[in-house]
Amino acid sequence: MRPFARIVVAFGVLGAVLAPAPPVFADPAGPTDFRTEIVEVRPDTPSIEVSVEGGDSFIRLRVTDDADVLVLGYNDEPYLSFADGIIAHNVRSPATYDNEQRYGAAEWPDIVDPDAPPEWEQIGTGSAWSWHDHRAHWMQEELPIGLEPGQALPMPAIELLVDDTPVEIEVTTILQESPAWWPTVFGLLIGLQLALVAGILGRAMLTTATGLLAIAALVVGAGQYLSLSAETGPLITWWLMPALALAAAIATIAIYGRSEILERGLVAFAGVQLALWAFLRRDGLSKAVLPTDVPFWFDRAVTAGVLVGGVTVTVMILRPLVRSPATPAAAGA
Repeated sequence: MRPFARIVVAFGVLGAVLAPAPPVFADPAGPTDFRTEIVEVRPDTPSIEVSVEGGDSFIRLRVTDDADVLVLGYNDEPYLSFADGIIAHNVRSPATYDNEQRYGAAEWPDIVDPDAPPEWEQIGTGSAWSWHDHRAHWMQEELPIGLEPGQALPMPAIELLVDDTPVEIEVTTILQESPAWWPTVFGLLIGLQLALVAGILGRAMLTTATGLLAIAALVVGAGQYLSLSAETGPLITWWLMPALALAAAIATIAIYGRSEILERGLVAFAGVQLALWAFLRRDGLSKAVLPTDVPFWFDRAVTAGVLVGGVTVTVMILRPLVRSPATPAAAGA
């Protein structure tokens, strides 16, 4: 098998091995301008712990003892059940389908009937689960008219039964200030300078710069992936694309000096992966809250730097291959 074929196969195996099972949700947490906070659990109970994931995207509930917990939907119908280590949702509840996406479902299946007896379907095991709850975030992509940063939206309480005792979770959703501009500008300048200087110094340094960009992107992407629970559907592209870029850079170093065309192709592959990774994250440059435990300023700086760095690396590594050859007349002049 030729070296190029081995590398292609290796990348395919890497993606297949590292990719987890498909996520439960098709709508993972994304950047937002709001932050939702838990105000109060009424009455206070030691049987549950409630938190927010992804800024304002998911409510996460953990049952801390042997209590049976029933989360009610938007029509006070049974929606989620936590009992005996089994987590189930009611397939007749409208909330089951509305909560699959941040802004609700386009339509419901015919089985939906909030007044019918619940029909439970197991969705998990253990004591914790996260879901989009539309009582805990703003339901439009456009910001509410007249709302100023620091002001809160009125939100209805999330209702549940803990061992048949009614419990309410009060939340507040607060509009955040726009993010600072300096991390984005700093990242753009560093990424551009790194790629340009490396390109001037030669192919080996350009490969090294690509590897450094890939490592930074991998740290940010993996940090985001690990920040969210599995049921929220974190995307494997958050870490897989920079991982493939890093693998391409390492492969380039391993075959250095054997085939210039193959080396340039691998670095170009890595540059495209990095540029696409950053482009898909572009909303995080302007939104106030990011769905990650990584410091927001670092996430934005790396995203901006990898975007411009990936594009520059790709252009500089491919430029000698697309440069027009000299004509015979010009060559003999």
